[in-house]
Amino acid sequence: MRAGLILALLIGLVLLTVVVAVVGYKSVLSAISAAGLGGFAVFTLYWPVVILVLGLAWFAVAPGLEFAKLGALIWARLLRDAGADLLPFAQVSGFLVGVRAAQAAGAPGDLVAASTIVDATTEMAAQVVYTLMGVVVLVAQTRGDPQATTLLAACLAGLGFLLAAAVAFWFIQRGGVSLIGRLAARWAPNSATLAEAVRGHLDEIYRQPGRLLAGAVLHFVGWIGSGLGTWVALRFMGTHAPLLAVLAVDSLMYAARSVAFILPGGLGVQEGAYVLLGPLFGIPPGPILAVSLLRRARDLVIGVPALLVWQGREGRALLARDG
Repeated sequence: MRAGLILALLIGLVLLTVVVAVVGYKSVLSAISAAGLGGFAVFTLYWPVVILVLGLAWFAVAPGLEFAKLGALIWARLLRDAGADLLPFAQVSGFLVGVRAAQAAGAPGDLVAASTIVDATTEMAAQVVYTLMGVVVLVAQTRGDPQATTLLAACLAGLGFLLAAAVAFWFIQRGGVSLIGRLAARWAPNSATLAEAVRGHLDEIYRQPGRLLAGAVLHFVGWIGSGLGTWVALRFMGTHAPLLAVLAVDSLMYAARSVAFILPGGLGVQEGAYVLLGPLFGIPPGPILAVSLLRRARDLVIGVPALLVWQGREGRALLARDG
């Protein structure tokens, strides 16, 4: 498993290096320089606003959780994204860190687990809509362009993957939780009871379509917010691309990242998707690649301190229990 992670990381680094070499590192550095420290600061400080929306989406599908715990879910969501981008095993690490952080803040473990599953489902549903929007804009933008046919087919494949994954995830979670609990009961006697409690919360949440809709809508707002951040960064670089075009590029890039989930943080794939898609919408490859690199720098600036704070809290809690 460790060898596979290292191999995936190396593949991503190679892809990233190739993309930067093709675009030209001088044009990328020039775009980053144009954004300046002020542009990077705005781009970085803007992200917690998006995290706030995503935390609200999680809270929407957590019935019975008191409002005082909303801050805990926002913090846990920040850690979930940081874990997904920076820790081994990508999305799995992010979800585990987020669940643990919410539980440590006093949220009931079974409700946290169930709401995390539903939150991931509504996020995937919102991403399908976001990606579909990008495909529609791409079709309108490249109508009659034979060179875009292959790329459009790849985007449609990515959309199909997301849709299939969302449907499969919805069906699996209905019976999968109880099955996992029964299997784990051989090693941990309490696991079956916990699994049934999680299943009970899942049933309760799915009986409230209003909460599901609210979660999905908030996640869609979060996806739009992510694309808006890309648009703002491009403006700081002096690239005045239409907002709808930037949202389309951003949505299709995330679809490509989802397909390449085995690569940590979509390393290399994110950059390649940006460079391939940007010119179709009139966005030069240099600035759009610079945005991708700024995004990774932002993930480090926000994610690393957040994970260190979380580790410090976990360590103090462990020492307190042992003491």
